[in-house]
Amino acid sequence: MRGKQYLKYLVLYSLILPVICGAVKAQSIVTGGISGTVTDASGAVITDARVTLVNEATQETQAAITGLAGTYQFPLLKPGKYSVTVEKAGFRRIVDKSEVLLGQTTTVNAKLEIGEATQTIEITGSAPLLQTEDGNIASNIDLRTLENIPNPGGDLSYVAQISPGVTMNTSNGGGYGNFTAFGLPATANLFTVNGNDYNDPFLNLNNSGASNLLLGSNEVQEVAVVSNGYTGQYGRQAGAQVDYTTKSGGNAFHGDALYYWNGSALNANDFFLNAGGSPRPFENNNQWAASLGGPIKKNKAFFFINTEGLRYTFGSSTQVFVPTPALENYILTTSLPASNAAAIPFYQQIFNLYNSAPGIGNAQPVAQNPGSNTCGGLGTAGQPFATTSCLEQYRVSVPNGNREWLLSGRVDYEFSEKDRIFGRVKFDRGNQPTYTDPINPVFNIQSNQPQNEGQLNYTHVFSPRVVNNFIGSVLYYSALFQSPNLSSALSSFPFILNTNDTSLTPLGSGSGADPFFALYPQGRNVTQWQLVDDLSIERGKHTFKLGVNFRRDDVSSFTAGEGSFPAIQSSMLDFANGSADVIRQNFAIHNSQPLAFYSVGFYFQDEFRVNSKLKLTLALRADRNSGGSCQSNCVARPTCHLIN
Repeated sequence: MRGKQYLKYLVLYSLILPVICGAVKAQSIVTGGISGTVTDASGAVITDARVTLVNEATQETQAAITGLAGTYQFPLLKPGKYSVTVEKAGFRRIVDKSEVLLGQTTTVNAKLEIGEATQTIEITGSAPLLQTEDGNIASNIDLRTLENIPNPGGDLSYVAQISPGVTMNTSNGGGYGNFTAFGLPATANLFTVNGNDYNDPFLNLNNSGASNLLLGSNEVQEVAVVSNGYTGQYGRQAGAQVDYTTKSGGNAFHGDALYYWNGSALNANDFFLNAGGSPRPFENNNQWAASLGGPIKKNKAFFFINTEGLRYTFGSSTQVFVPTPALENYILTTSLPASNAAAIPFYQQIFNLYNSAPGIGNAQPVAQNPGSNTCGGLGTAGQPFATTSCLEQYRVSVPNGNREWLLSGRVDYEFSEKDRIFGRVKFDRGNQPTYTDPINPVFNIQSNQPQNEGQLNYTHVFSPRVVNNFIGSVLYYSALFQSPNLSSALSSFPFILNTNDTSLTPLGSGSGADPFFALYPQGRNVTQWQLVDDLSIERGKHTFKLGVNFRRDDVSSFTAGEGSFPAIQSSMLDFANGSADVIRQNFAIHNSQPLAFYSVGFYFQDEFRVNSKLKLTLALRADRNSGGSCQSNCVARPTCHLIN
């Protein structure tokens, strides 16, 4: 019910936004702006001067007239290069070429000189070294930096690490997230693409595909990293806000094609493989990107498409422990016939799996003596392996591969000088090698991770002093981690087997992830939809800003499906005698449960420019993050433990 109530408030708010009187500053989390003051040579303000703004890539045009304070502004602009033309009868025309940065207001002041209107003074502006429009601690990373900064793998979240106060997350306690900002948790950061949230709502970190990389760098025009955001449009998370804006087409065709390769020939052998006499594994990494943008209709409609992907084969380095022939012979000919002869065929199945493991030919006995017991209860005094090795060890590299590719497209259309819109879609497909088993590939765990998203961004200019920007978006992804063929895996071995007092490599589907429990299948399906609206109005020396951001996430969690087949834990002595210490298995009525939660935020901001050197800012913001709610009478069920 609460979600419906907030939705009613959201609809009501979006309806009254266009008629609210006030004034607002010129940028949001997806746009920038231009503002300035027009004066004469003596510094006196000039009213009724005409200011014309032109987007150099698309020739989109806007016009404004300076007010009583001689000021003008163009709010909620798409980042890019613009020209600002200032004209007034009796003065020379000034043309200033400047760049609009994401999340920032570019100041373009004009000092007109007396002369003929046909005379033009052209100025090439540059961004100031110090941003003085507000108190935000922000870094803007432009296209040139994005293209040239070393970034293996092309992960977009990496670029935030060159910003002040940001450090790589090196947590070894199981923490999530790529980086921390000013010491705040790495899960406190917020990522947006063209204004819509791009966090994984399940883990509250940057969204990523099957490669665990946030691909898409070839599509991004600019990144703004706000380490501390004091103005009203920033909220909902306490850490850094990382805002991405994507490229669009223009009147000229432009594109690129990129390809990267790294393989075994360029890399040395793994230290541990080399020390164990194992050869260098086969590795082959390919990554590419290509894009094309241009006009559909000159000065009116534009397109941009982008594709990226990677294919890499890697060799993992794993230490493997398997039973010695002596242990196998003892169990099959001595201990089992005396205690549990019916189990002999089952144990033969176990030993066949170990004996056919990749790299088994390099196995060497593990030293066993009274001072170094590696056989658990079977190696204590008086037991048959008190001085004889029961395990062999070797290191092996088992190849596996990751695949991911994406396709995105954007269309911009200018209905008129007052109405501009763009739509963007993205499709991401990938397959992740979640767990690579060193005993048999039938026990591998994979994750097929499709993702689809769509966005509509609409800007309406009510007047040169009143502008509104609306964003609507939908995102869906699936991240299910499971055996690609569970029936085959369970046919090869129907349990997870683990000894609790030796290093024997666990056996079974996904056993290496948690040898005491069948963690797979697990994961979630997520659908997120979001509405964002920013209204900008200017009145005299005041600029006000109003905004709302509503997001809802529907998550189907597959946690209940974990442990769907038995996991056996035993000491080596009990294993040799055909018995188990603990058997664990979950019995879920439904493998998945639907959950839902939402966030909503409102803000109001007033910037009062006292004079050219003093500006006062008042910002009020309220955010509400709901608790999760179960959609189908979820209930916790105890796990049954059978102890022998």
